[in-house]
Parts: sequence; C-alpha cells; structure tokens
Amino acid sequence: MPLHFTSSRSALSPLRGYRRLGWLLAAAAVTAGAAAADWKAFKAQNDDLPGDNVTVTKDGKVVAKFVYGEGQPIPYLAVYDEQGRRITNAGVDKTGKTIGIEPHHRGIFIGWQQVKSELGTQAFWGMGGGVAGKAKAEPPKMNVVGLKPSTDRDSATIVAQIEWRAPTKDASGSNLVLAETRTMKITRPSPGVAAQVDTTFRLKPARNLSLDGNVQHAGIHMRVSSEVVDHSDETSYLWSPASAPTAGKGYSKTAVNATGSVVGRDLQWGEFLFPLHGQWYSALQMNSPKNPVEEFSTREYGRFGFFFKKELKRDEPLEVAYRFLVRNAEPPAQKSKRSAAQIAQARKDADAAYAKFLAEKR
Repeated sequence: MPLHFTSSRSALSPLRGYRRLGWLLAAAAVTAGAAAADWKAFKAQNDDLPGDNVTVTKDGKVVAKFVYGEGQPIPYLAVYDEQGRRITNAGVDKTGKTIGIEPHHRGIFIGWQQVKSELGTQAFWGMGGGVAGKAKAEPPKMNVVGLKPSTDRDSATIVAQIEWRAPTKDASGSNLVLAETRTMKITRPSPGVAAQVDTTFRLKPARNLSLDGNVQHAGIHMRVSSEVVDHSDETSYLWSPASAPTAGKGYSKTAVNATGSVVGRDLQWGEFLFPLHGQWYSALQMNSPKNPVEEFSTREYGRFGFFFKKELKRDEPLEVAYRFLVRNAEPPAQKSKRSAAQIAQARKDADAAYAKFLAEKR
C-alpha cells in the first residue's frame, strides 16, 4: 500500500508540540540559570579593612564576606543583613587600628588560646603573642593557602584551606601545627533572614597536640558588631536544653544577672538577642550532636560560641559542624526582657530550626 503524506495542520501538530516543548525547556533552562546567577561569590580586596576577602552576594547585595590576609590575624566570616549592613564585628578600621573591646573577636571564627604540642603552647585565639602568657612573643599564624568559592541557584559556598603555623620549628624545620579545611555554605532561606551559614571545620593535626583553654578563649564563636557593647544591658540569651546550668560571671558591669556560660555535654543550641541598626536581631548557633561540647559562652556584649577541649593525634582529623542562623527579631516586651510568651515562641522557633538542621545534616 503506498504511503500518503499530508501537510494538514493536524498532521504537523505533534511536531509543533515538540518544538513548543523545546522552547519551554530552553526557557526553563534560562530561568534556572538566571536564578543561579543571583548568587555570586568572588575574590576582592577589602575597601574598609586591611586584607582581602571572598564576597558573597545575592541579587547584588552583600550577604557575607570571608575576610583574611594581611592585617587579619584570624580568618573569619562577616555577616550582613538584608539591607547590606554589617552585623558582625570588624575589629579594626582601614588603617588597622583596633576598634572597641576585644577587637580580636571577629565574625564567625575558630581558635584555642592554648594549642599544646612539641612546638610549645601556641595562642591561636587573640593572636597577639605566640606562646600563651608571653605577650611579646612572635604570634602564630593562620595562613589561608587555598580558596574555592562556588554558587548554585540557592546558595554560595566557600571552601578555605588554612594552615595553623607556630613561630617555632621542629628538628625537621616544620612549624605546621594543623591543616584546616573550612567549608561555609551561605543561604537566605526565607525573608527576614540575614544569613544561614553551615560551617564545617576539618582539623588535621600535623603532630600530636591538645586543644586547650577555657570557654571564653576557645572554641567556635560568633561576635556581633562592637556597637552592641553600648547595649549590653538590653541583650539576652536562650539555650537548649533550658535546664542546663550556668557558670561564671558576666563581662559587663551594667548587665543584670549575666552569666559567663552554659554547661553541658548535650547542648543543642544557643540564641543571642540584640539591638543594632535601629532594629533587633536573633543569632542562633546550632551544635551538631556529633560534636564534642562542654560549654556555651554567653558574653552579653555579643560574643558567644561552643567550647570543648580535645586531644588530637597526628594525621587523625577532627571534624565539627555548626549552623548559624541570623534573622530579624521582635523587640523584647520590656526593652531588656522578653515576655513569657515571647520566650516560649523564641524557643519554639529555635527548636524548629534545630530540628531542620538535624534533618538536613543526615
């Protein structure tokens, strides 16, 4: 039987349908590409601070900067709000002059006041002197030796390779204490969130060592803007479990009933409420249950974080993971005191955020 071909509209409709599908798929690809392009991560020089950075932007606005290099003794992550205003402490001005109290506390950072090894006891914290207790000693260094920024449609990620080096050397001529791989995934999952930062710190010792010190001078911490110091009597903390005991004394002489830390081996999260830029923010640090933990620091001027001590063996890495969630918050009902209803809601929100963190870490 001969085959008959026709040019009727009905016969060509499947072809037109395929073409239309192709156009739709192409348009979807362009849309997806545009969405991915909203997030950018790129290397730059600091324009208002010493050193360099990797800048993370969403829709052209700065979300975070990984700050490192000359004039920055400790590499750290600075966080910005939805208006592009810096929330975390810079510590220094463009000339390198220190600003405010405890200027070595900057952004999201890691360190121990006493890192003990065959090379001596190194102060990888304030970085003002190499050997703890000897302020004039040559300081140790945290050198950023590798950076890999990347983005996808919903986030930006910075992977930094950092070498912790002592001012003294061993018999072979090496001063490497440990090699760190720091991974920072930055997102804004919903309106009102300044930043959600998932941080993983992988510490590979170059020699047997111990991470030592105390809760106020060691661990994984965050420091908010030095402007908050003037409002220390208005800030407040919550933590989980709520029954965990407190210890120590507060830093500020004006803050009421301030304590130095929260103690426990099962600490889940700590939340800091503070005023800045004419509004209120909540900064929540979530602790992976796989992490070692002993205390949570609660400085009322705005430096907080989880602390632990640990013995590490050469070439046996330790990996710890945390999530920081910084978002807009409701002002406390009575300036420096949340109402019972506000506390209950804040706990509910923090518990929900922590449950989400655990589910996503599985």
